Formats: sequence, C-alpha cells, structure tokens
Amino acid sequence: MKTLQVLRDLALLLARLGLGGILILHGWIRWQGPGQGIQKQINYLTQFGVPYPIVAAWGAITIEILGGLLLVVGALTPVVALAVLIEQILIIAYTNWYKGPDLVTSGGTYAGGYEYNLALGLLALMLMVFGAGRISVDQLFRRPKSATDQDDDLP
Repeated sequence: MKTLQVLRDLALLLARLGLGGILILHGWIRWQGPGQGIQKQINYLTQFGVPYPIVAAWGAITIEILGGLLLVVGALTPVVALAVLIEQILIIAYTNWYKGPDLVTSGGTYAGGYEYNLALGLLALMLMVFGAGRISVDQLFRRPKSATDQDDDLP
C-alpha cells in the first residue's frame, strides 16, 4: 500500500511538472514569441470572434505563466487546474472545435484539431480531482486528519 502511495505521488509530480512546463512555454510564446508577441495573439483571437480578445489573450498568458509556475511547485493545484481546464474548454469552443479531429487532410495540410487541448484539459481535470500529491507546497499547508474527520463514521 505504501508503494502505491509513493507511485501516486510521483505520478502527480510528473503530471504537474509536465503540464506546468507546457503552460509556461506556451504562455511565454504567446507573450514574447516570434513575430508580434501579444498583438499576434490578440489578432488570432479576434479572427475567431472571441469576445474581449485583449482580455482573453492576457488572461490566457497569465493562467499559463503564473499557473504553470504554481503547478510546478504544487501550490494551489486544484484552483489552478480548474482555471486551466476552463481555459482549454474555451480554446476548443472558440478556435478548434470546427476543425474536428487533428487529421491531415487529403491535400496533405495539417488541420490542427482539438486533441492537444483536450489532453491538457483532461490532465488538468486529473490534478483538480487528485490534487498535487505529497511532493508539493500544498502539502505543507494541509491540516492533519483527526479521528473526527474520518468518513468511515458516516452512515
């Protein structure tokens, strides 16, 4: 049983590091990336009719950079994961859904579907439900369970 808990904590750590690293990279590219940086992102969102594209662009960048850093250290993991899940749902709804699955068309061009965002969203959902694990900043602020907190006593 102890080995299973250690493996779970390692898996949650790797999931946090992976998702956090991806978010930081993508947030940085949206902000300071080649081309026009943030303006390129705003223009991209505008072409899809995203409401308030400036707010949406800065919101995505903030969630990705700050949220990615928080995930890497394991702080506020369920809250950050919820924000990332909502972000991925909105990205799919506004920019990827109409493309369908991520396939190469008959002409050999890349369609750019929604599977990547779906995978990130599901990874965020997992972290939202299971938390950061014992190898995290969140663990430092957990209150130890007392006997009255146990669910076993409930009918």
